[in-house]
Order: sequence, then structure tokens, then C-alpha cells
Amino acid sequence: MRLRLTKVDDFQFLTCVKNEVWGSKSARFSDWQIGDYLAIIVNKQLAGLAEVSGPTFQSDKKVWDNGVFPYRIPLKFKYLFDNNNRPQILGKIRDALINAWTTRYGWGILNQQLLDENNAEIIIKEITSRTNQITNILENIDSLLIEAKQKREATEIKRTSGKGGRQRKTIEEIKQSQKTSEKEELEPISKQDESLHSKAQYILAKIGQISGCKNFIATNDRKRKYRNIELSTLTLATLPNLGLNKDATDRISWIDVIWLKQNAAICAFEVETSTSIYSGLLRMSDLLSVIPNLNIKLYIVAQKERENKVLGELSRPTFQKIGLNDYCEFISIEDLEELLIKIENLAGHIQPSILDTISVGLGDENE
Repeated sequence: MRLRLTKVDDFQFLTCVKNEVWGSKSARFSDWQIGDYLAIIVNKQLAGLAEVSGPTFQSDKKVWDNGVFPYRIPLKFKYLFDNNNRPQILGKIRDALINAWTTRYGWGILNQQLLDENNAEIIIKEITSRTNQITNILENIDSLLIEAKQKREATEIKRTSGKGGRQRKTIEEIKQSQKTSEKEELEPISKQDESLHSKAQYILAKIGQISGCKNFIATNDRKRKYRNIELSTLTLATLPNLGLNKDATDRISWIDVIWLKQNAAICAFEVETSTSIYSGLLRMSDLLSVIPNLNIKLYIVAQKERENKVLGELSRPTFQKIGLNDYCEFISIEDLEELLIKIENLAGHIQPSILDTISVGLGDENE
């Protein structure tokens, strides 16, 4: 079993799907064989699995919008997943990559190196165990391409404007700018911190509703109020059946705020307004350890002044080892409040991905 992995953005991936071809600027396909597999990664998730279906060829026909890539190889896609069902690079998949290429496995993906047979089999098994959505995606490929291009253009505008838009900081930048102590000060939570915590949960719940989600707020926080509104009025009474065991369900139920769509958890938020940050990250890491295949975005929410502290903690080897630093990002309460003001009258027109405009993550040192 011969497997390679590569990564592109969603628009380029869907372009490959529509045209059933993979391309390169250089003649790199000399050792590729008919029947080889190619797994394509989009945003740290496996979006599809294809099989080489013919010999390499050259063409100047424009397929991709960012270059000609004249050296090409035909593909037949076997498995495709939509944005909400793509396997994350966690659990057995991440372990297989580390076994093959160490924690710096990004170079193997970047260079489309051939994976050894044992680890290739593990990854392919993880992909093929999922529900294949290939029929639905192929039927809607043109509309999906339009949507992916619009998202890419919006992200590019945010990036070049320097305002939000999934900013990423390197670990070195964080170390240079982080002024807080490495040691957490164990202080009791003040009434001010408690009030700010409730405010953050309230804002998250309101944005969740606007973006078409249902909220689950931790049971122990529901009697808290913000603007004389009890948080219990903004939450589901019980956590829906997520198909998880009791241990996993119990762990999830203690998270401060969870957004759900169609009984699936899509975002989880830990609010850390006091000196404690490490405990919130531990809860997130526990979540990944117990259910590594859960397709959910993770966020730590705190004051803007604590951004470097949160990202500094995320850079710890403990969290890098399980991949938490790849999937957990920071959002400031100030940015959440500003976002709510902007979108509060746009219910029905906002998606949960709106958080991408204000979230901040660590730079990816594996790639």
C-alpha cells in the first residue's frame, strides 16, 4: 500500500476533484505508480483520498488559478468529505505520521514523500472507516468551488488588511513578547473575574444563536447572570447524545460553552478570565485525548492582554505532543464583544466560521 500526503487550500482541492488531476511545477512524479494513493489535507483535516489512475503527462492547459503546473498526474477520487466531517490530523493519524517522520512530519507532507506501508495502512483505514460523501460533493462541486473561492478571497483581504483573519504567531514571537510569569499565581476568583466570565459566556451564547447554533453552557454556571439575564435561558437543558461514551460526555459537559448544530458539537470554548489558563488547556487536551476524531474547533477566551500568555502555554511540549497547539486558538473578549455588535441583526446570514476573523493561533512549526 503506497500513500503520499499533501496539503492545499479548499479551492485548490476542489479544483483537483473537479478536474481529476494533480499538478506540479517540477517533474516530481517519476516514482509515482498507477494505484498509488494521495491523501489531501485542507486546514489540518483530511479532505479526500485519491488513487493515481494513469501515467504522468505534461500540459499547459490552465486548471488552477495560481499557476500552470505543467507536470500532471491523473487521479480518481475514492473518498471525499465536506467541511464538517473531515478527519482531523489527530489520534491514530497523527501517531502514524509521527512514527514515520517524527513530530516534524510537515516536511514529509510538503515534499509528498512516500509513507511506509504500515503507517500508510493505518491512515487509509482511518479515512475509509468514515462515511463517504463523494456523491454529494461531486453533485455540488460547482457551488462548492464558488463558496471556497469567496472564503479564500475574504481571508486574503483580512490578512492583507492586518485586522484579524486567523492571525498566527510563532513560538519565538510569543517568547519575546510574553511578559507574564511562567508560573501561575493561585488566587481565588474575584467577583470581577466571575462577572467577566459570565459576560464572555453570554456573548458566546448570543453569537452562537446568531450563527444558527444551539448552546450548551456548563451546568455549574447557569445561575450566573449578565445584564440581568440568567445564562440558563440561553442553553439547552441537557447535552444531546453525541454518540460518545460516558467518560467523554462527562468531560464535554464541564466545558464553559459548546456550540451545536444538528446535534453535533462544532465549537468548544473555555473562558479563562482569572490567573488560571493551564487548567482550561488541560480540559481541552483531555477532550482531544478521549475523543481525537471529534471534528470540533477549540478556543480559549480571555482578555486581550492575556493573548501571549495563552499562546505561550499552548506552545508547551505537553500540548504540542498531542496536537492541541494545532487545533486550539485564542479569542479575546474585547473582539467577541465588538463582533456581537456588528452581527447582532444578521441572524440567518452568519456562519460559525465568523470566528475565523478574530481568532489567533500558533504558527505551524511542523510545516
